[in-house]
Amino acid sequence: MFYTLCSKATTMEQPSEQKLSEISDKWLRGTITSEELALLDAWYNRGSQEDIDWMAGDLDEEQLKERLFYPIAQDISTERSAWRFGKSTLYKAAAAITLGVGATLGYLYFQNNAPEQSALVSKQVINKSGHYNKATLTLANGQTVDLDGAVNGLIAQEGGARIQKTQDGKLLYNSDDDNIAAVSMNILNTPKGRQYQIALPDGSKVWLNASSALKFPTVFQGKERVVELTGEAYFEVAKDKAHPFKVKMPDETTVEVLGTHFNIMAYPGENKIDATLLEGSINVQKGGLSKTVVPGQMAEVTDNITLETVNAEDAISWKNGLFRFEKANVHTVMNEIERWYNVDVLYEGGMPDNQITGYISRTSQLNEVVKMLELSGLKLQVRGDKIKVFNN
Repeated sequence: MFYTLCSKATTMEQPSEQKLSEISDKWLRGTITSEELALLDAWYNRGSQEDIDWMAGDLDEEQLKERLFYPIAQDISTERSAWRFGKSTLYKAAAAITLGVGATLGYLYFQNNAPEQSALVSKQVINKSGHYNKATLTLANGQTVDLDGAVNGLIAQEGGARIQKTQDGKLLYNSDDDNIAAVSMNILNTPKGRQYQIALPDGSKVWLNASSALKFPTVFQGKERVVELTGEAYFEVAKDKAHPFKVKMPDETTVEVLGTHFNIMAYPGENKIDATLLEGSINVQKGGLSKTVVPGQMAEVTDNITLETVNAEDAISWKNGLFRFEKANVHTVMNEIERWYNVDVLYEGGMPDNQITGYISRTSQLNEVVKMLELSGLKLQVRGDKIKVFNN
């Protein structure tokens, strides 16, 4: 079941307490008619702008609204395609919910700095969605392998490693020889709108997000296991106390671990690197700075390294098929949209200051995501592969 905001309802006769109780019970049982739904929707939309003669009873008016909200919250907690926008009091949202059949996406409630109603911009929305399991592998000899089109099984042998594509579309490195004279380096690249998973020679697993690149050896040698990342990746590092695992980024930031689960976001243009820890411990280094991160913390690397307590699961929502934002600024949200849907985002009149909280499936069509962002108060225009964001 999905829910969405509707535009402000037209004025109609306000229902009595008894009528509201009857039709709310029907909605909760799923037997409400379209006429009753319109009546309930209009009452819910009214908010506190008009008073009705509410007789004392088992539930007062606010308790009834709260009662209606709880099933929505329960659905949202289990749905993979829901979206919301924050306001301090959920069931007092300025524009309220369509409570039933025909809704398309997400329960929404607005940020305090968002308009009461969104001004929709005329658009030509392209019907496209992001996908999975597409990448190219560049071998040490310069040969490029399109992994999307490669057959399952052995696709190359290089630097003492056998490189295989599994039946579920992952890349697997195996080697029986740790005494290779010359180490061969491979590069895994994902385009916009695609992801890929790889098992490295030491057994570590890496999920690579869209528009990302991972450079790694076909066999780990020496005292350290070193890879290089541009973009975003989630790591589950195989434990090996004798050989620390290091992830290097372009701005001389390094994350060092022994064996742990963590996410790194290091896209060019973001002006920061985020390293979020789910399990174990990591050490984040830049220049002469160094910070140890514990589970549930994120290290934000700019000119400094700052630690913040976060919901670590949110950091890997992309790996689990979701866009998920918590008070994210427009620039962050639109960068994710740009990478996943392979579109160009332009800004008209500067950057809007909206903060966006919500989640929605990455399998959603672009037009569905655009609709949700418009309902959050953003003004958007989509033409072809370009999205224009207006600041007014």
